[in-house]
Amino acid sequence: MSNEEIEKKIDTYSNNPTKMWELINFYIKKSKREQNNEALFYAYRYASITSTYPSNIKYADSALITGKKSEIKKILLDAYLNRGNISMSEEFYEKALNDILVANRLSQEYGNIYIFNKTIYIIAQNKIYLGQYEDAKKELLICLKFFKDNLQNKTSLGKNYQMYYIYSLMSLIDCNTKLGQFKENKVLLKEAFDYLQANKLSQYIPYFITSEGIIDYYSKNYESAISKLSEAIRLYNDQWEHNTEVYYLGLSYWNIGKKKLAIKYLEEIDKHYDKTQKLDPQFRSAYEVLIKYYNSTGNKEKQLEYINKLMFLDRSYEKNYKYLYQRIVKEYDTKKLESEKNRIESTLETQRIIFLTLLTFLVAGFLFFGYRIYKEKQNYKKRFEEIFAQHHKANLLEEKLITDSSDFEQKQMFDYEFYNKIPGLNPLFIENILKQLEIFENENKFLDPQISQKLLSEELGTNSTYFSKIINTYKGKNFTLYISDLRLDYIIDHLKNDIKYINLDVKELATRAGFSNAENFSDHFRRKFDLKPSVFIKMMKDKL
Repeated sequence: MSNEEIEKKIDTYSNNPTKMWELINFYIKKSKREQNNEALFYAYRYASITSTYPSNIKYADSALITGKKSEIKKILLDAYLNRGNISMSEEFYEKALNDILVANRLSQEYGNIYIFNKTIYIIAQNKIYLGQYEDAKKELLICLKFFKDNLQNKTSLGKNYQMYYIYSLMSLIDCNTKLGQFKENKVLLKEAFDYLQANKLSQYIPYFITSEGIIDYYSKNYESAISKLSEAIRLYNDQWEHNTEVYYLGLSYWNIGKKKLAIKYLEEIDKHYDKTQKLDPQFRSAYEVLIKYYNSTGNKEKQLEYINKLMFLDRSYEKNYKYLYQRIVKEYDTKKLESEKNRIESTLETQRIIFLTLLTFLVAGFLFFGYRIYKEKQNYKKRFEEIFAQHHKANLLEEKLITDSSDFEQKQMFDYEFYNKIPGLNPLFIENILKQLEIFENENKFLDPQISQKLLSEELGTNSTYFSKIINTYKGKNFTLYISDLRLDYIIDHLKNDIKYINLDVKELATRAGFSNAENFSDHFRRKFDLKPSVFIKMMKDKL
């Protein structure tokens, strides 16, 4: 293969790191064997982009050394630019800016307009980090025009006009969004989608869908933002974490009042920070929201944890790039955070002492009264309480499933593994049957005394055999028990919440639940709850 063919092959393995590294190592060895410093530079550059710290820095250094040996001006320029990019990704901002400015100066001296515009693009990214969106936009308009005007030029070693055109377009849209210039973005987004579709570059489409979602977020159209960001996550087909989408989903859910769901997303940002010890300044407000939430819930431990992290991040921002720290709009200044931290630590210590004291009395009281309480409890009463507890737990589970289902629908994701549990049955077919069963349950159609496995399977558009497999696999019981348990849960719920049901006899309850007779109802009630329905009703009346 030629070197260009090797690079194209490497690009196709972006989602297969093992194959990618086989080719990169082959590329390095081949270039060394042929004593081709130009190819060796590009091989080292691939290695620096693909590896993690500190290997990426070492490969970037090797690429620069090779670039100097090559005495090829365009290689040397690209080598400085590459190391600058790698350093910036590792938050070595001072070192990164030094390399990028060297590349910018040399590109003007050597007349390399391609590298010059790449440095303009990278400098714009630095300004975006600093929150200088107006200045960044000016830079992006320059490099975007250059890469767009040269789209007809063929991509070759070290030159990719198409990729930097797309990146520049994406960054310009982001700057406009932060500046509130949404009208300009309509034209740019149309340009982006038209180009991507015409050139069959579907891998970039979710990034611009994310741009639409962020625009909706800043326009306070939170429901639409959630829909767009969820769609983008569903469409991505790579190994990246896509924290931008996660972050804005968290903020969007927070703004529509779904705080628990919002916190789940924002805690993913915290997990990323724990894993990498790096955090883009734009995600800083995630910690402010986490602090607010755990303050409102009274969870002082969590509140203190996130205050400490936020303070550490602010010190890190201030240390690594002085100008950035001054531009960040903070909800908590350092003194306020320190004061709050000391207050919480003092409160927690007091709470620990009170808790230990109460725990001691509670344990003593439990030991004293526990044996007497145990002896006095009767079996029926225990079963009665268990039924209440089980039913309450089932309701909580149902609420969780509804929340999860809502989240699932927002993300528009298809859990192939979950729906692929029955060999020979199409997962999409299983998903459809389960969704219809959910409607069947929600509409209480199980109360129909004429319902049967055959009738229901036909109504759902399948046969009895397939339907039986789905019920057994996904409901964990056969059809008869599935219907009976739904009916029993229905009756228990009404006995708990509707006073009229407590005054009905067993026969009437059986009829309302859809059982053929009182005996059948009683048998299933005892099977599920280990208690006669008549006894349960009596204890319900006593409870009132």
